[in-house]
Amino acid sequence: MLNALLNGIMYGLILAMLIGPVFFALIRTSIDKGFRSGAYLAIGIALSDALAATVVYFGVSRFTGDDSALFEMYLGWVGGTLMIAFGVAPFVKGAAEKKYLPNTSINRAEGLRYIFEGLLLNLLNPFVYIFWLGVVGYVTVSTDYTPKGHFLFFTGAIATVFLTDLSKVYVANRITDYLNARIIGLIDKIAGLGLMAFGVRLIVYAIYGF
Repeated sequence: MLNALLNGIMYGLILAMLIGPVFFALIRTSIDKGFRSGAYLAIGIALSDALAATVVYFGVSRFTGDDSALFEMYLGWVGGTLMIAFGVAPFVKGAAEKKYLPNTSINRAEGLRYIFEGLLLNLLNPFVYIFWLGVVGYVTVSTDYTPKGHFLFFTGAIATVFLTDLSKVYVANRITDYLNARIIGLIDKIAGLGLMAFGVRLIVYAIYGF
């Protein structure tokens, strides 16, 4: 059982090191709104990973097969549009208009909004399901883990991703103490461009196939 948990932690570290739209969203949110907002977004991302892994594990992976072109196309369009919308946000409101207040307190409704944003951002990305398909295939075919071992594996993986996401949020938020508003705005826009690039890429994949 310990081996399953350690294996899950290893896969979690691999997932955490991937530079994708979630990375840019975490950086942008933590710089713009503070640590707590970024932490709520990380919670939403972790919940979406848990949900995606569960869906794939229990057989809905058939939606990503050869007969699922329409499903993937719609998912790609919606997910890509959402990422582009996230990326455009830093350009809509100038850096001079923003308030960079580390650890700004937020109410429950705002926290739930960031959790929901994290859920959507990850769940509408088909590559999340593709990743978990590979992981589920490895766990169920290449190992002799029991169902309890499977649970420990995925718990270790998702917990590791969540903790590393919190670390990214913390570091991004702390550097705002040493940067002026202009530089922070530039970083924010670079993160926004990254999100838009991933959104466009996802839409291109939706058009031409995954």
